[in-house]
Amino acid sequence: MSLIPPEVAAFVIEASRLPLAALDEIRDATARAVASGEYEPDAVPEFDAARFATLRKAVRDAFHPRSGELRAGRPGGLRAAIGCTTMTAQAVWKRDGLSAADYAVLTGAFLAHGVGVPARTPG
Repeated sequence: MSLIPPEVAAFVIEASRLPLAALDEIRDATARAVASGEYEPDAVPEFDAARFATLRKAVRDAFHPRSGELRAGRPGGLRAAIGCTTMTAQAVWKRDGLSAADYAVLTGAFLAHGVGVPARTPG
């Protein structure tokens, strides 16, 4: 049984199927948002080492079939796809602990390309 919640696994699979151009746009949008201060990397929820390793492996495994394609694109394309997807998957996993504004910023680049994310249900 996977330790990854089903909605997080679904996000990772959907994100890994995005076209190369969409992944490049997500990379660029994230970089612009970080540079402008809109996307605060400190807002990404922290995980313990075991949970992070499990998530990171799931994301890497999802992108593995496309590794040649992503490496042949822009330099760092595979690394950026894995990094952006992992950070957003962390937000999806711990969404209920985030403010609505932080969740919107952390997931917005993927939402703009049609990747579904579950709604927050703050306690």
